[in-house]
Amino acid sequence: MLGASAVCAGLAVSAVDRYAGEVEAQVGPLVPVVVATRDIPRGRVVTPAGASASLAERQVPQRFAPPAALRTRGDAVGFEAVSGLAAGDYVGALQLRPARIPAGAESRRREDARLVEVAVAGARTMSDVLQAGGTVDVLITTERGRTFLALQRVSVVSFDPGATGAIGDGGQPRDGRVTLRATLRQAVLLTAADNFAREVRVVPRAPGDDRRLGPVSVRAARLGS
Repeated sequence: MLGASAVCAGLAVSAVDRYAGEVEAQVGPLVPVVVATRDIPRGRVVTPAGASASLAERQVPQRFAPPAALRTRGDAVGFEAVSGLAAGDYVGALQLRPARIPAGAESRRREDARLVEVAVAGARTMSDVLQAGGTVDVLITTERGRTFLALQRVSVVSFDPGATGAIGDGGQPRDGRVTLRATLRQAVLLTAADNFAREVRVVPRAPGDDRRLGPVSVRAARLGS
C-alpha cells in the first residue's frame, strides 16, 4: 500500500506539472505589473511617497498583462495621472504623462532633474499659494542658528499640508511635505536638510518672477543687535 501510495503521489505531481505547463503555454509566464491600491485623481503627480502608498507590484500571466503596463512602482514617479485611476486598476504608460512644468521654467530644467520630498515648516498656512506647478525659494535654518537662502526658483511638483492637528516629535505641529523638482546636487542638499537641519521653509514666488539674488545669510546673534 505504501508503494502504491508513492506511485499515485508521483503520478499526481506529474499530472499537476503537466497541467501547469499546458496553462503556462496558453497564457504565458508570470510578469510584473503595477496596480493602484487606492484611488488616484486626475492630475495627481506620483511622488516617491505616493508610489509607496498608492501603488503595488503584482504578478499576472503575460497574456493578461495590459500593453505598456508598468513593471515597477518607481516607473510612475514624476508622472501625473491623465485620468482618474480607481483602486485595482492597472497602471501603464497610457494612464500617465510627464508632470507639467511651470510656464517659463522649461529652460531651467536639467537633464539630471530628480524629485525630492522634504518636510517644510509653516506649510499649512500657505495652502492657497503653495500649489503644484509653482516656483519657490528654499530657506534652511541650521541647528547652530544660521538661516540662509539655499535654493532659488525650484519647481513644485506636489504639496501635502498634512492632517489638521497632527503633532510630530517634541509636541510641535507636524510639518507639511512638499515634493520639488531639483538637480541631483540640489536633491542631496535638500535630503541632508530634511534629516539634519532645524527647519526648512519654502517661499513661493509670484508667476514670472525670475530674479536671482546673491548669497543671503543671517545668524541668530545678529537679530539681537
